[in-house]
Amino acid sequence: MRNSGSTPKSFWPLVKLPCLCLIGATLAFAMTMLVAPYLSGKAMSSNIDPTRQLITPNQMWMESSDSQVVEDLPIGDGQLPLSSPVSKVEAEEDTDDWEVATMKLLADEKAKKSEVLHLPSQQESKCNIFEGKWVEDHSEPLYQNETCPFLSQHQNCPGNGRPDSDYINWRWKPTDCELPRFDGFAFLELMRGKTLAFIGDSVTRNQYEALMCTLWQFDKPKPRGNRNFQRWVFRAYDFNVVRLWSSWLVHVSTDEIDFAPANMTKLHLDTLDEKIAEFLPTFDVVVVASGHWWPKTAAYIVDGKVVGGQSWWNSSSPKQHDVLSGYGVAMKTALKAILATPNYKGLTILRTYSPEHYEGGAWNTGGSCTGKTKPLNDSELAKNSYMDTLYSHQIAAVKEAEKVEGNAERLRVMDITRPFSYRADGHPGPYRNHDPNKVVERGPDGKPPPQDCLHWCMPGPIDTWNEYLFAMLKREFKQQ
Repeated sequence: MRNSGSTPKSFWPLVKLPCLCLIGATLAFAMTMLVAPYLSGKAMSSNIDPTRQLITPNQMWMESSDSQVVEDLPIGDGQLPLSSPVSKVEAEEDTDDWEVATMKLLADEKAKKSEVLHLPSQQESKCNIFEGKWVEDHSEPLYQNETCPFLSQHQNCPGNGRPDSDYINWRWKPTDCELPRFDGFAFLELMRGKTLAFIGDSVTRNQYEALMCTLWQFDKPKPRGNRNFQRWVFRAYDFNVVRLWSSWLVHVSTDEIDFAPANMTKLHLDTLDEKIAEFLPTFDVVVVASGHWWPKTAAYIVDGKVVGGQSWWNSSSPKQHDVLSGYGVAMKTALKAILATPNYKGLTILRTYSPEHYEGGAWNTGGSCTGKTKPLNDSELAKNSYMDTLYSHQIAAVKEAEKVEGNAERLRVMDITRPFSYRADGHPGPYRNHDPNKVVERGPDGKPPPQDCLHWCMPGPIDTWNEYLFAMLKREFKQQ
């Protein structure tokens, strides 16, 4: 009998085995190609197609509409510089459950191999990582400006035409120990199951973007926030990164109070910003900072009464608080209130004042940092009494908060002020946007073009802040 058009049954076992082997080999090859980039243990920036995989960090912008307009900080009163548009990228579809499971397995394997996850030595636990000097280092940066979807255009110095790149080739060297280079997989493993929040102004945003640019090389986060609360989740690690805008850290209103007119900014120096209080219980680590918005015109309120102001006063009676003392009151209020918030048991890290390097004026009066291509030396450091006073108020606020029982174990200082006073070379300067026709040279009258000598180029010196953060968190969590 013939079995027309089909394989004889007696021969089927001979055919089935080769077919199954071929199918198995094909599936094995496909799986190898899928996971090979992860198992290589290298940052994947060179393998990323930025037009295919990038997501939209700023579609879930968390500031209110009015704060977004003035997000780039004033260094004096007057018209604020407008933010440049942030890179636009396409949103990804959610990763399916199989891919999440695979990513978790790969992340676990990588974490086991990481050389950075070790118990801190006695020397490391006692070393002050903020005392040291800048040394030349020609290692590759932690990320590339061309491939990071989180990088704001006005911090994209190479993309905006800055011709020099030596500002990238310096690394902070503590006096008595080493500052480990940032390890993205080790950081993600360290933060597994936790939420990290950055609270502050656009310099805080600068640090947040630098961290996200670095972590992007190791895992792709998903947006899970909204306009008022920007949150990204690294699903393989159940790790959330949050950015919360709060320029002054205290409550802000605009209603008329006593002789302070309506529509003027009122800073309630004795009340924590309600947005911070609302979300704090969901955070495990908070990096908080403030300072650069304080020169803006505002009235200061304590116990419902006008007690002072900045660039404004409409009373024959003397001020109780000017900008410096008002800032001191607000910092004490913020730190004590954060640590006293019910159900918040996390670690709070105060990042100290970030130095600006305007010479010959402020941001809106001809200040410049043009021509700075390497760190300053000690003889070149300019005295800045305003910065020194704000810094002293920050340290005083920390000491005041630590007096409350239990607070000292939950409060740390990221002391960047002195190290970054040397880094006048790390700012965008005139390279603030992508406009090919922007003015970058002094005019015939000798006046410099508008410049940003406050924010930090990315990649650049600001990436050291996240190496500080990594070292601090390793020390805290390993000791626990």
